[in-house]
Amino acid sequence: MIDRRDPIFVDAFDESVAILRSGDFRTDHPFRATRQLFGPTVLDVEGKGHVARKRTWLQDFSRRALASDAYRAIIEQSMEEGFADARRFDDLMRLAVYVPNRVILLLLGCEDIDPMEHHEKVRPAIAYLETNVKGPGVAEAKAYLRSELFARADGLFAALEPKEREAELSLLAVAGSETTTVAMKSLLVLWAEDHARFVRECGEMGVEAFNLALMRRDPPLGLATRYCKADTRIGETSFEKGDIVHIDLVKSNDGCPIAHDSAGFDLTFGQGKHSCPGHLLAKAELALLTEKLLTMDRTAIKLERTAASPRPANFRHPSGLVLRFEKEASVGA
Repeated sequence: MIDRRDPIFVDAFDESVAILRSGDFRTDHPFRATRQLFGPTVLDVEGKGHVARKRTWLQDFSRRALASDAYRAIIEQSMEEGFADARRFDDLMRLAVYVPNRVILLLLGCEDIDPMEHHEKVRPAIAYLETNVKGPGVAEAKAYLRSELFARADGLFAALEPKEREAELSLLAVAGSETTTVAMKSLLVLWAEDHARFVRECGEMGVEAFNLALMRRDPPLGLATRYCKADTRIGETSFEKGDIVHIDLVKSNDGCPIAHDSAGFDLTFGQGKHSCPGHLLAKAELALLTEKLLTMDRTAIKLERTAASPRPANFRHPSGLVLRFEKEASVGA
């Protein structure tokens, strides 16, 4: 019997898809960590407000926008700087933090902010999203995200009201970059630990399908949360009004009935109207990193094992591995 005081976890693929697509399960719970941190955003509003916000995301991060010279230049500049930073600190894994944060800062017109310093300032916000506990530094992180530094975002979310725009920019600067950071770390881990598989699967599938398959096996986010607005039944499980439901994206993806080289509809970026609105930006960054790694000499990088920690439930950072530069590792253009 389900204890209604506790969240309900769902890990069957079909049930997870049904919940994400059902109107009986909503995202606009007032106590969601994202709402507490950013205010209402595209991830946790419903109705017309959601449609307006989602439209701006899909316009600003459309395939056409990401294929433009301006976006490509930002991603390529961030990657070049990220490899240089990684060499400077003799730590290739740093690149996974540097690049997504640099991309966001350049998009926001904040090219003068160091991406690693930025990441340190928002780390308390990331920890809050992970634990739902307001630890030290959360108030300072919120103030930083709402500062005039982020008023320079030319054009992004321009159709929204100022408060709405502020919330979406904050979401982009924290959750958007951190999700990509996790995915990049997983990519680097596979490249370092099983280089032959990395090269073989990239060749067999192509870069885009390879990255989709990797994230299907190893999603960067572990949970998607909804609350039930009315008594209902999905599959063999009954839900009551007010139930908090956590969808286990890792286990649900294990049951996804599609071929590993398919670009099909797993749960990596969610499903339904609240699916990830910035997934194309993440995919573009991952594609360029994959292409760069394919040109690198694997023997130029030394893999060091360290004490590994259990992977977090939300931002599923891998740990226990450091990548050092044994010699100059050239990266093709």
